Amino acid sequence: MSHFVIDQLSFIRRQTLDYVSNLDESISEIIPVGLKNNIKWNLGHLYVVFEKFALQLTGQETQYPTDFNKWFDPGTQPAEWKTTPPTLSQISDLLTEQFERAELILSSKTQEEIHPHYKSSTGLTFTNVEQLLGFLIYHEAMHFATIKNLKSIIQNQG
Repeated sequence: MSHFVIDQLSFIRRQTLDYVSNLDESISEIIPVGLKNNIKWNLGHLYVVFEKFALQLTGQETQYPTDFNKWFDPGTQPAEWKTTPPTLSQISDLLTEQFERAELILSSKTQEEIHPHYKSSTGLTFTNVEQLLGFLIYHEAMHFATIKNLKSIIQNQG
């Protein structure tokens, strides 16, 4: 069953993955001067936040790879990593699998209410699956723009 929110999430996830598909690993790890994160962090962060909003908050089983939260939770940054993060290819594969898994589980549940309702750190309250997925469109698009900007900054500095 197709749903506009699922379709839009699919679109932005494909755009993100297509954009980084031929990116060198070394480029994904550069942190431009004055910034805190790199392309790899943004991609891993997308995985962590999507897992929370699309699956955890909807009562579904989550799949956080080992140490993903330590590397990619909000507020984390590569300068603080104490272990080696996954490769760009591994993160891309996880992002692909994640969306396929969530789409399979949630495509028929977009109107279901979530319990308890979730209030974000900015005061926005989510009451159903569709609202959570709608937020993820915004979040993923924002980080996709950040990834594009990081790549542009890196290319212009090089």
